[in-house]
Amino acid sequence: MKNSKDKKPNMWLALLRAALTASALSVLLIVIFAFVLQKRWLGLESVRYINAGVKVLSAVAAAFIAVRTASSRAPLWGALAGGAYMLMAFIIFSVLSGGFSPELGLLTDLAMCVFAGAATGILVNLRRTKR
Repeated sequence: MKNSKDKKPNMWLALLRAALTASALSVLLIVIFAFVLQKRWLGLESVRYINAGVKVLSAVAAAFIAVRTASSRAPLWGALAGGAYMLMAFIIFSVLSGGFSPELGLLTDLAMCVFAGAATGILVNLRRTKR
């Protein structure tokens, strides 16, 4: 009989969980930002920057969740988690808006989230090696 420590984690399931959690975080942050916009605490010119910030924070969250499960290759799993989040968010927000409209900006967002995820994986890996 094997111990639970001998069992390898299912990283694909961890990626899915990380992407779903980060997408929920993204929705929550967007609702908060909509409230801030409604109160006119920030102007409409801030939308582009806040949008990018929400994506990066959510990609970092997805990477952190996935990398905690990974026993090795943290930068790879972090990058995959960032990319999985971006694709999941694209699907969710496309369904909510009523149509798919892939644009060139989607590739930029994907690259940004993959980079943020990989950077998170590197930082988590560095912290692990210091212990």
